[in-house]
Amino acid sequence: MMVSLEIRGRIVSFPRAQLERAQALAAAEAGVSSGLRDLALVLDWALNSSRVVALRRSEARELEQLARLHQQLDGIAAALAELRGESRAA
Repeated sequence: MMVSLEIRGRIVSFPRAQLERAQALAAAEAGVSSGLRDLALVLDWALNSSRVVALRRSEARELEQLARLHQQLDGIAAALAELRGESRAA
């Protein structure tokens, strides 16, 4: 099953399992950073909703940083890098 997020004005779909891992990692580190706490809450909302959930810029940055730091989020990192490349080309 795929979960859709709106990131920088684009809809991106991720496998549910990847976002569950990202949400768990963000929640585990939420005591260190309010940005990670916010990301964990937004990802939880996205995982429990059939709607497309929009990430704010700060949440998108936190997701990107989390994906760079954790190898098990390589799919998310690749999708965000591709999205970043598209926005630079536009």
